[in-house]
Amino acid sequence: MADDKKKTFNPDDLKAALRQQERERLKVELQEIEAKSVKSPAKVRRLYWIGGLSAAAAIALLLIYIGLLPRFAPSPGDLFSQYFEPMPNILASIERGQEGTGPDTSAQGGDISFGTSAPTNTNDEELRLIEDFYQANELLSLDKPSEAIPLLTPLAGQHSDFGQAASWYLALAHLKTLNLEESRQLFREMAEDAEHPYQKESQAILKVLAGG
Repeated sequence: MADDKKKTFNPDDLKAALRQQERERLKVELQEIEAKSVKSPAKVRRLYWIGGLSAAAAIALLLIYIGLLPRFAPSPGDLFSQYFEPMPNILASIERGQEGTGPDTSAQGGDISFGTSAPTNTNDEELRLIEDFYQANELLSLDKPSEAIPLLTPLAGQHSDFGQAASWYLALAHLKTLNLEESRQLFREMAEDAEHPYQKESQAILKVLAGG
């Protein structure tokens, strides 16, 4: 009867077995969750979508760089800032009726010179218009184009250097104030005049305004 001894029940062994079984179960569940997250179709689609956007952006930048797609056109205000440069004032220290003493004090007939000397052979009305021209330049520098327009208009288009310059600044003033039709007309006239000092600049601005 000695071999038929009853086996004693050990609660600690049972607890250890249950803990081991629970650990194995949790391990399997974690592995399944990890596998699903890696192989998730939604995640794969999202990765492909992001990759496609990046590739499309790179292609668009390349096409813009080589000129196959138009660049973003500058605004009228940007064009004004790019092309506006005030005319140096050669009348600042010249009184009415006083001739200049610079390197070139002569003028051909009644033309007005753009040299470093003061214009000569001009009457009071012409000098007033030229003074208005420089005042308009100052107003444009102060970002007051609407105030410069009435000062430039009487001189613009006259057959003189100052008249040609006044047309240029008047076109820029209209551009700045978004009077685009008036601005285009002035730029068009200058662009079509082979002898106008601002022909190339006018052609470039018209090209931008037309969309490239």
